Amino acid sequence: MKPEEPKGFDATAWTPEQAEDALRAHGCRVTQPRVAVLRALLESGGTVDAPMLAERAQAHQPGIHEATVYRTVNVLTEVGIATHVHAGHGPALFRLAGDDGVVAVCRDCGAIEPVPPEAVDTLIASTAKANGFVLEPGHFALEGVCAACAA
Repeated sequence: MKPEEPKGFDATAWTPEQAEDALRAHGCRVTQPRVAVLRALLESGGTVDAPMLAERAQAHQPGIHEATVYRTVNVLTEVGIATHVHAGHGPALFRLAGDDGVVAVCRDCGAIEPVPPEAVDTLIASTAKANGFVLEPGHFALEGVCAACAA
């Protein structure tokens, strides 16, 4: 169950202090490894896979293990700071809660790019018009081939 967000709160604008307070409010300890992963996620500026998140967390906590990153990002997901995105057979993708934009993932190199919101809106509208099905994008990534790999 996702915790209720305060009215007017932009979940994509988490500060490290707000996120640490949210962890404490949910009874979670604020440890150095958790802070390292949290800061790496906040600095990512979008959707990131766990190996990249682990690499970025190294800057804040040298020697942090990838398993610790996975455990931490699962805690961040449970308390509503992060969400996960399914992307085919690749590694799990994570981003800040509130960032519900759709991403495309290259099946060859793993590059992650945002899908323009107007393209997503068109897809949602045309699907609803064609068969009444209301799409709720964001939890899954679109898969394809990036421009560099297609060349």
